[in-house]
Amino acid sequence: MQIPVFQTYIESAAISLAVAAGYMGAIWLVTAGTRFAGRFRRSRPASARPGELVHQALKVSGRALDHFRTSALLFGVSFLLLVNFGRAGLWPPQTTLINTSILVGLLIPLGLGGFKIFQLTRYRMRWNQLLDLHVQMARRLVEVQLRGHRVYPSVQLADGVIDNVVLGPNGVYSVQLITPPPDAESVRFDRGVLVFQPCGTRMSLQPCSKRSAALGRLLGDQAGSRVHVLPVFVVPDCRIENGDEDAPMLVSLQACAAFVSWQHEEFFLHDDDIAKLSGWLGNQALKDPPGSVSAAIMSLEQRAGSPSPA
Repeated sequence: MQIPVFQTYIESAAISLAVAAGYMGAIWLVTAGTRFAGRFRRSRPASARPGELVHQALKVSGRALDHFRTSALLFGVSFLLLVNFGRAGLWPPQTTLINTSILVGLLIPLGLGGFKIFQLTRYRMRWNQLLDLHVQMARRLVEVQLRGHRVYPSVQLADGVIDNVVLGPNGVYSVQLITPPPDAESVRFDRGVLVFQPCGTRMSLQPCSKRSAALGRLLGDQAGSRVHVLPVFVVPDCRIENGDEDAPMLVSLQACAAFVSWQHEEFFLHDDDIAKLSGWLGNQALKDPPGSVSAAIMSLEQRAGSPSPA
């Protein structure tokens, strides 16, 4: 019985897709088992690198991207082997309508897999750019350390992560990176939001301000007295313009260490307070890294100013 060539290709594609799906299913089972077993193991020491949350997002997304690429490779190799060396006629000849319907059904998961690879690649490109900004900011903050201050990167709070906390005699600073839109040239503070020009994009600083306030309360509990935390927002590749009188401290990436020259008596700390706060800050590194790509995206999108991958 003559088997149409069109149906032969469909049979090969269906078997190849089953092989790729089986691989992804096995990966899912192994990942789920690893997460379950991890609940009974001693957690690893927390890391405190500049941009630690971005490091973790790249790690998780890179693992997922490798799985999807391997699945695509398995599909391609299996399809070529079946077309050239496989046995045709695994099911009886079907009408053109049925074969077309099966082909459409096969193209849907293949298209979703291709889109997922494209999406993960796009995420990683943007996150790599964000990580590069964190590294540049960390290099600039070396000047702060030379002036006798201590820098604690990736300090985790209950509702997010502060990029850098600077502790010194002049007080406590929460230094947070704000990534501007690609077409922004300048930025100013206007009635509670950042306004980027000439694009006109508006960005709320409320999430970052809440984290700074929460940090002040936690540090106050450690010191036994009120601790003021001055929020500092680093906006790279943008000209800083004067805005409201109540505007927070906005600095460029090149001048992000200039804030330590700011002095206010209410913010000054004694040596014993610095010792108490430094011990607590040293233990607040990122302890709960994201376990999936969706969790990594959510963690980064909760930070005001993080580039939106969508």
